[in-house]
Amino acid sequence: MLAIIVALCPTSTNAQPSGTVHGTVSDRAGQPVYGATVSVEAPSGRHETSSDSTGHFQHTDLPPGQYSVTAETDALGGQVFRVLVHPGGSVDVRFVLEPGRTPAPWLRALPGNRAGAAAFEAGVRANRAGDLEEAIAQFEAALRIILTCVDCHFNIGVAYGRLDRFEDAETSFREALRIRSDYAAAYYGLADIYSRQNRLEAAAAARGEANRIAVNSLAADRVRAQDTLTRGIAFWNSGNVEDAVRQFRAALEGDTTLFESYYWLGLAYEASGERDAAADAFSRYLRSDPNGEHVDDATRRRAALQR
Repeated sequence: MLAIIVALCPTSTNAQPSGTVHGTVSDRAGQPVYGATVSVEAPSGRHETSSDSTGHFQHTDLPPGQYSVTAETDALGGQVFRVLVHPGGSVDVRFVLEPGRTPAPWLRALPGNRAGAAAFEAGVRANRAGDLEEAIAQFEAALRIILTCVDCHFNIGVAYGRLDRFEDAETSFREALRIRSDYAAAYYGLADIYSRQNRLEAAAAARGEANRIAVNSLAADRVRAQDTLTRGIAFWNSGNVEDAVRQFRAALEGDTTLFESYYWLGLAYEASGERDAAADAFSRYLRSDPNGEHVDDATRRRAALQR
């Protein structure tokens, strides 16, 4: 599933209502990835940039709402998160790319869905290329295989909205909500097309429902991420390093503010002999939580790894 990033940092009270999405793209060893395509996408449009030589990227002047943020390279594959941008807020996203990952891993994970996943990803590519009719056709092809593909309905709605086919867009967003009533992105899609039709009261109601769902989802994601970290520590204590690594990484994907996960990930990488990855994880922990419980041990271990 796509995770929702929760690192929301309000700016000063004089800030403009638009927000910012920024962050880094690195590989598993913690090395910056230069030239990764980093896009933010919402029903109202898509913005694209590239990571610089230090792996950093930034998107500014984003209207408040929910966005899909994707980082991709040909060699390392892609990773996608959903983020909620508050008025005047800033969201920090940390991508870790690995070969074999795709922006739609949830589709490929389902048995027998290779054709559906291929159609979905073809729709994503067509959408990015601006070929909206082709995108709609591909997402509809995916729906014929995966009948409950809520993201297919959502993306069809986005494409129809860009074609100013508002009635069709509304139908698609409503279909997404019929499948999953807590799908905040569909409410944001409705808010966008209502605003463009000057249906301001309906737009405000849809946006309010989207915000309510997104905030509740963020709270639930925090709880799930903490549970995942706890499972990872249990695996670590039992000597199961491989599963511990998976759990620690999953915890960070669920909640990037769960900084303690970096420390435990560093321990696991160190035990696996991945010195560079371990040093990077300890560095991330020390930068993110300089007063944390494990600072002294992380500092000592990082120094030893960097000798």
